[in-house]
Amino acid sequence: MLESPARITRTEGDRAWVVSEAPTSCGACGGKGCGSSLFARMLNPREPEIQVDNPIGAAAGDLVVLGLPEGALLRAAWASYVVPLLMLIAGAGLGQFFGGEPMAILGGLSGLVLAGFWLAGFGGRGRGTAQQHPVILRRGSTACATRA
Repeated sequence: MLESPARITRTEGDRAWVVSEAPTSCGACGGKGCGSSLFARMLNPREPEIQVDNPIGAAAGDLVVLGLPEGALLRAAWASYVVPLLMLIAGAGLGQFFGGEPMAILGGLSGLVLAGFWLAGFGGRGRGTAQQHPVILRRGSTACATRA
């Protein structure tokens, strides 16, 4: 299980909203001066909140450790990158076969649109999707992310 430290900002029933407490990728500057940190702050000026399951009943302000099953990250990357690319290529190939270049363009765009609809439904359906969401494992510290 992949683990990452976080801080709870608010709770509601058995759900909690958390912000990451993970250190910067290199840790050398604390995310104040490199180009990648400037780019990240420009896109997300405020740390995004993530809604997670809260089976331990942690409260707002608590430091916790989030867990995500090992395969969930790979499945999400596959669904987000590989499937849309394959649908684009398949749509373009079918369009080319049935109608030349204009239909190849239309087929490729249609494949991307279908992939978008498929991705929109990916988070709530399918086998074992409940196990793919992060969950609070325990109260913890702001130590670096680890593998358990």
